[in-house]
Amino acid sequence: MGNLKTIQCPNCGSKKVKYLDDNMFECLNCQTSFYVDTNQTSVNHKHTYTNRPTAAPINFNSKRALWIFLGIIFLGFALIIPILFFTTNNSSSSSFSTSESTKRKDYTFNISSSAAFTDQSKNLKIFMMGSIRSSDYNNNKYKDKVFWAVYDAVKGAYDQIEPLELNTPNNISFHGTECFKFDDGNIYIIAANNLLYKYDVVTKSMHFLNNEVIANVKEMQSGIAGIDDATHKYSAFEIKSNSGKEVMYYPISKVYYADNFRQTVEPRSYPNEKPTTFFFQTNNQPSYLVRYNAMYSMGYPFCFNPHIESVFDEDENFKSASFSSYWVAASHLIDMEVLNTDNIVYDMTVLDFRDGIVALGVKTTNISSENFKIQWQDYNGKLLWSAPSEVSHLYDFSGAISKNNGLVFGSREEYFLYSNQGKLVKKLELDELSFDLD
Repeated sequence: MGNLKTIQCPNCGSKKVKYLDDNMFECLNCQTSFYVDTNQTSVNHKHTYTNRPTAAPINFNSKRALWIFLGIIFLGFALIIPILFFTTNNSSSSSFSTSESTKRKDYTFNISSSAAFTDQSKNLKIFMMGSIRSSDYNNNKYKDKVFWAVYDAVKGAYDQIEPLELNTPNNISFHGTECFKFDDGNIYIIAANNLLYKYDVVTKSMHFLNNEVIANVKEMQSGIAGIDDATHKYSAFEIKSNSGKEVMYYPISKVYYADNFRQTVEPRSYPNEKPTTFFFQTNNQPSYLVRYNAMYSMGYPFCFNPHIESVFDEDENFKSASFSSYWVAASHLIDMEVLNTDNIVYDMTVLDFRDGIVALGVKTTNISSENFKIQWQDYNGKLLWSAPSEVSHLYDFSGAISKNNGLVFGSREEYFLYSNQGKLVKKLELDELSFDLD
């Protein structure tokens, strides 16, 4: 059959099919079985089946058949009774399970956006948004909905899987959803470009924020036309009204400004400010870790990824690093210190910092295709461990640290879990973690 043209599924059109027998094929995409009449140069689909044709019946001696029937019944009872006993004594099992379970699971996520975070107990979690894919291609009753989920990276199990309740009469594409981790630890979601939600990591609940924004912001009384995330890692959103007015809205503090640049370009004070330690990398190469102290008030204007420029002498030895005047104001800088200037690394990326630990990605050369080394350092820049990785690109603050449980980091559908001793525990392909919704 090597000279035949490509065989396609007559139901869904997929070319991913496998040969069964007697010119029978099965589609690997929608599981439709179909018969193909072939003549070396063309392919003619004669029939399609929801199930494969059954084989011709086998005739048994009646007495032999009776004994076989009784044997099957006995064997069935022998298998079912232990299973029932085990199920009764394991009533605390989770409603959702990962692909590590032996239970049949029919669904996976088609990921649009995700973010790593830690819950109140400092467990490593991944929040994700997307649509639902079904193993039954033609009968996916969830295909027109956007879902969100929380996955425990260490336990390897889903905590929550829920549809996003859309306050709009129209269906939206899952591609139009983005999620962001803000400095209160909660996850904020933009859907359909003009719907704003918050996942509260404490109450484990989803909240629709548009009505709150309209109530608090006089410029939004005509309704919200568009929402975009703020630049420079402010915990804020750029919101545009139906009448064309624009503001920068900070959902944690509920303050907003029509001109965010003017608001942040000059030194200002905010309620409950206090000196706080932060970390970020220098902008040019080689790159260095900078520890800086700043006046900080959660939820108010504060830039988390300042531009820090290094200065080198004519022999390319590091001399100093500094914030430009804008970033001094935007980051409320008090003082700063460059750590480990003798350690030459490139493309440094701060993944997270908390509990006395800074998680980093670094490269040993300035080659973009080189894979990162993942490191833990203490707040004084002392190296705690360094481990290889299989990624060559990382995003700022795309990880979550737990001093006891380790580090999880990644983006979109690919994440990595490292222990607190620097061992790669597992690679997580979020779009391959199956579950059961029915």
